[in-house]
Amino acid sequence: MKLYDYIINKVSRCIVLAPFMCLLILSSCRTKYVPMESKADSVVVEKLVEVQLPPDSATIQALLECNENGKVVLAWLDIANSKNAQAQLVIDSLGNLLAKMKTQPDTVYLPSKEVTVNKEVKVPYPVEKELTNWQKFRMDFGGWAIGIVIITILVVVGKMVYKLKK
Repeated sequence: MKLYDYIINKVSRCIVLAPFMCLLILSSCRTKYVPMESKADSVVVEKLVEVQLPPDSATIQALLECNENGKVVLAWLDIANSKNAQAQLVIDSLGNLLAKMKTQPDTVYLPSKEVTVNKEVKVPYPVEKELTNWQKFRMDFGGWAIGIVIITILVVVGKMVYKLKK
């Protein structure tokens, strides 16, 4: 009966002390979130991008006649130019027909920006309020107190096991 009373006595003490230990653990150390601002180190590179233009055309219609002297004369001329093609038709003083066509190149290079992110650097924000000496002491003392409580529990359980084996 003595062993039973001894165990009940120890268990009742643990039950009484458990809420106080929980309060001590919950009120001792609290972590505070420190927001981090991330800064990305980026590089903007401008490069030329090749763009294909659609093909263009021009239409020339002309009516050429000979006059009474035997010279070629331009009687009628119709030129339809598009945006990228410019046609020109000319008859010079000797009666030669000259056609000129000006076109823009089919490929155009346009500038483009490319962003490359090298690395992210996390910079902590400044802390709102530093810990006071009392708060630092409580944090240190809380760590020691938890260690002492764990060691005490291990010693008590060890003694109980030792006495039960005898």
